[in-house]
Amino acid sequence: MARILAGVPSPIPRLPSSARLPAVLCCCLLAALTLAGCSMFTPASQHEALGKGQASKSASATPSPTPSPKPKHCAKIAPGFSCGMRNRIHAVQRYLRKSGAPGSIAIVLDDRVTGAVYQNANAGVAYPAASTMKLAMMTDILQRANAGEITLTPTDKAEMFQALYTSNDDDANDLWNQFEDGSFLQRIQAFGMNTATFTSSVPNWGFMYCSAEDLDNLMNYVLDKAPASVRNYLVFRLQHVSPIDQQWGVWGAGPENHPGNKDGWELDPPWITNTVGFAGPNQEYTLAIMYNLEGYGDADDVGFNYGINTLTQISSILFQGHQTQQPTAQASAVP
Repeated sequence: MARILAGVPSPIPRLPSSARLPAVLCCCLLAALTLAGCSMFTPASQHEALGKGQASKSASATPSPTPSPKPKHCAKIAPGFSCGMRNRIHAVQRYLRKSGAPGSIAIVLDDRVTGAVYQNANAGVAYPAASTMKLAMMTDILQRANAGEITLTPTDKAEMFQALYTSNDDDANDLWNQFEDGSFLQRIQAFGMNTATFTSSVPNWGFMYCSAEDLDNLMNYVLDKAPASVRNYLVFRLQHVSPIDQQWGVWGAGPENHPGNKDGWELDPPWITNTVGFAGPNQEYTLAIMYNLEGYGDADDVGFNYGINTLTQISSILFQGHQTQQPTAQASAVP
């Protein structure tokens, strides 16, 4: 989600800090994809502490901020969320209806403070996971290294960095070939990824399906249950991704971006854009979106741009309260 998608650069133009909720859509990684196709996220804003003298001067010269007025109307959906967030969820629903978005989209939003969860009708539907599965793979490898089951060399660590920073497929494949096999599927069930499946006879991270609910469970596992060293590494990496091809926390891909088409395994239909990550102070929210355009706009990257814009608008509405300008999408320079 980052991003999510922690794993989410800033998916939207920055507003003054007083007007926005710090967002890091994790995203993660697509193979052309994100993360989804995956771009990742921009770190949440960091504020330096003022010196004592400066703090005293500011306190005497600056009046206390006026609390934001409470919304006059509260959408009758998504119980457990604040009134403001319920209205934003309703605005996302309205945006998707008005846009007439082609294909199928799944959304899961968690408030980790109140425990509230919003899921749309497709939250449990399996979609091509694309590069979002890289986040699951890195979580698995790091946990096994932390437990002393495997040893990571400097080269391995450099490949993990690139797999998360630019969603590099070659580095992800090297790590897969060294450390993973079909047993990966059983291990990620511990992350809550219960509907994840391989779509090829030869297990590979790039040929898997999962649901938005799976990805949201993964992000919450990283934040709540992973060893501290694993959590801290992944949160930092998802907050510091490539500003060139990961800045929107998502990216999309067609079949040509996948590592081969051996023995007839199924390829993702273009375009797929997914994102998973976190947003807000102390990762208050997690967000997972999976969008299968089902072949819409295959020519001239129309689908690629449309998918990125759709995920950007959803994230913007949820975490800044309004739509934003359409991003200028850049296809990943990595295979």
